[in-house]
Amino acid sequence: MLAKRKILIVDDKAGNRLLMKYNLEGYFDIDFANNGYAAIHKFKENHYDLILMDVMMPDMNGVETTKKIRSMENGYHIPIFAITSHIFKDQKRECLDAGMNEYISKPIHIQALIERINHYITLASHTAY
Repeated sequence: MLAKRKILIVDDKAGNRLLMKYNLEGYFDIDFANNGYAAIHKFKENHYDLILMDVMMPDMNGVETTKKIRSMENGYHIPIFAITSHIFKDQKRECLDAGMNEYISKPIHIQALIERINHYITLASHTAY
């Protein structure tokens, strides 16, 4: 049996983390961070195949966290998806400009999300950086 791919879910709301766990744990090995600072710490200490990043978090939002993670990458460009309940054109551009690969708005269609995650993980595993 193949090992599950490991993803980090970064969200300040416990209910959102629980919902993502419920929907994704059968497909992926899930880890969580409840803010941007915890996400950066976990990124330094672990290997993840992909990050799902809440955009609107207090202290350090998802855009700032992504920029910091991008500055720390060493030869591997980890896929990062913005997850948000807001659909603002300017926010989407800001997320993509910060280095996020996808912009997913809530409510999330889980099967479509799983397909996008698998697509990016497959691309990343076949791309030399």
